[in-house]
Amino acid sequence: MNRIAKKRTFTVLKILVAAILLIIQVYPIFYVITSSMKTTDDFRHLASYALPKSFNLENYVKVFTTSSMFTYFKNSIIITIGVLIPLLIISFMAGFALSKIQFKGNKKVLEFLMLGLMLPFQVALIPLFTIFNNLGILNTYPAVILPQIAFSLSYSIQLFYSFSKFLPDEIIEAAIIDGCSPFRTFVKIVVPMSTNSLLTVATMQGVFTWNDFINAYTFTKSTAMKTVTLGLNDFVGFMGTTDWGATFAAITVTVLPTFVFYFITSKYMMSGLTAGAVKE
Repeated sequence: MNRIAKKRTFTVLKILVAAILLIIQVYPIFYVITSSMKTTDDFRHLASYALPKSFNLENYVKVFTTSSMFTYFKNSIIITIGVLIPLLIISFMAGFALSKIQFKGNKKVLEFLMLGLMLPFQVALIPLFTIFNNLGILNTYPAVILPQIAFSLSYSIQLFYSFSKFLPDEIIEAAIIDGCSPFRTFVKIVVPMSTNSLLTVATMQGVFTWNDFINAYTFTKSTAMKTVTLGLNDFVGFMGTTDWGATFAAITVTVLPTFVFYFITSKYMMSGLTAGAVKE
């Protein structure tokens, strides 16, 4: 009986901890969404945790009519795609090569990449600003895209290096023996087998890029080049007064694409990376 009682107690504790963690994760999202539907009068007279008197979408209309949110979305999409495509191509090929091709200095290259993980990108902001200013590319897409690619490469290569270790050498060797060139083997066999790892890195780096504030704030200066994260400042008025309803609506609109992208790719991210592997 004691054993059964302990098991039930442990189960209850697990459910309680899971419920607490769920509330911690979900409540901020719930709070932002409900606050985005509050009026100015609701913010003045209701408790911060209270539900709005009536649910309305006026704040969402205000977001797209009183600011350049469509322009901010366009810029964020262009920058995110501009970062992801070259980042995935370069880091995937480099990670795969380092894991499968043994050459002198292989470990030294990996150690050098580890240094990139330890270097905070903030230390390079002023030098990069000076360089971009001299080159005349401040307030352009490359000024925002290039630093994010550079400082994401080390982490992405390390991830692809680890993922590629799970790819069976037998399949790659069999393809080459059958007459496939190394490039065709990579494109036709390695890439399809690495769909999960590609989506994992794309999701992680895509979210980081979409939510980036420092790079966009440092290297852009005009409204035409603002991203969605910078666009939130549009709702801060004179002397710091804030239109909280519109601000929460803008936050909801800003994070929505990342949620949608995650839910679409999550099943691929969670699936095993050994699909298609040789069974012995």
